[in-house]
Amino acid sequence: MIRRQRIQLTRLFVLSDALAVTAAFLVSFWLRFHSGLLGAPKGVPGFSSYLVVVPILLFFHMVYFSYQGFYRFKLRRNRLDDLFSVILNCVAVAFTILLVVSYLKSYRLVDFEVSHLFLAVYAPLAVAVIFLFRALMFRGFRSLALKRNGMSRVLIAGQGDLAAMTAVNLAKYRHFGLEVSGFLAPHPGERVLGPFADLERVARQHGITDLFIALPLGEYDTIMKLIEQGNNLLIDIHLVPDILQLASLKAGLEHIEGLPVINLGEIPLEGWPALSKRLFDLLVSFSALLLFLPLFALTALLLKLDSRGPVFYIQKRLGLDGRIFRMIKFRTMVQDAEKETGPVWAVPHDPRVTRVGRILRRLSLDELPQLLNVLAGDMSLVGPRPERPELVERFKESIPRYMLRHRVKAGMTGWAQVHGLRGNTPLDKRIEYDIFYIQNWTFRLDLEIIFRTLLKFRFIDPSA
Repeated sequence: MIRRQRIQLTRLFVLSDALAVTAAFLVSFWLRFHSGLLGAPKGVPGFSSYLVVVPILLFFHMVYFSYQGFYRFKLRRNRLDDLFSVILNCVAVAFTILLVVSYLKSYRLVDFEVSHLFLAVYAPLAVAVIFLFRALMFRGFRSLALKRNGMSRVLIAGQGDLAAMTAVNLAKYRHFGLEVSGFLAPHPGERVLGPFADLERVARQHGITDLFIALPLGEYDTIMKLIEQGNNLLIDIHLVPDILQLASLKAGLEHIEGLPVINLGEIPLEGWPALSKRLFDLLVSFSALLLFLPLFALTALLLKLDSRGPVFYIQKRLGLDGRIFRMIKFRTMVQDAEKETGPVWAVPHDPRVTRVGRILRRLSLDELPQLLNVLAGDMSLVGPRPERPELVERFKESIPRYMLRHRVKAGMTGWAQVHGLRGNTPLDKRIEYDIFYIQNWTFRLDLEIIFRTLLKFRFIDPSA
């Protein structure tokens, strides 16, 4: 039922977005050229000539929404996430329209230009209209779904973490008529309606329509008996595979010639998303290097005047797929600082840090040369912070899932860093945040991390 409703709602949202984009175009055209509020010194263009913009708008809006995952969602989404995605979508489409129409005009395929002021009116209006239409469509669909299907009463077979997680996730669909009645479990507990053997009694007594089996892999015989009994009771059966004990990253279902296969290492940062992230890294790192070039020169001069040694400090770090690369930083310690100690984490008030180095670390300016690593493709602007190979060898044996952080490029800043997990902080906690970032990557999440980093006026902690 959930999958069917998800598909139906997705189709309605595609229709809603198409209607919203068309409505926003019509209102924007009237406001820009016929309302008298903005003026039209170059004259009012013909409405029929502007209509060519509508299919272009629809195409790019839908492509961008699809790319953003707007049509692969849960029935309930975070509205702030939606707002951020729609704003990015509408701004990107406005710029794309400028480029496309300019291109078409250069080849004389169209004989007009799109008014910049028209697009400035359209972008914010489209955000509002898309949100309004989606809200109305969602409310209407929910009412119809409840009226047509009534309440679906769910029984969950299981009592462990998997069963509890299933109940929590199903509770998000209550507004679509899905209600968790309770659990079947061998031991008494909260909301336990009976043991596995009482499935028939519980199903009839509570009007159960759906059975979710959330049992460990070792309970194979029990699972098969529950499926057989459920079939005899004519209730819908859903098997929740216990992949929690197996999954390394995100699990996804694939089909190979009709054979269902669960991929235990699926990550969202592959294919086109990875390419777009790389293009963004190239653009920002190149622009930042040009912007900070005078600062680089000044820093190099101060370092030379303050202490003996090179301007840059080159250090081996572990990056994507466990490959070693040479990370560049401004030197902040005395020359040969680790000659006696070997590779160790820096500590507060480290006596090996020079006077200029202390200032650079406090402002995180020592990390700026890593923009060269980003430009070269060894790092990304956002990702898990890279660690030294010697320390990685030590950590991977003692910290579960530590090496999974190397499934993406290392970053200048990351999800753990903007949550205060920098330098000499609990490593297992940092790994949790790194894994969350890899599992849940979106372009919006990268922008949020960069924004939060800039608010702190630093990329990473000096000892990271």
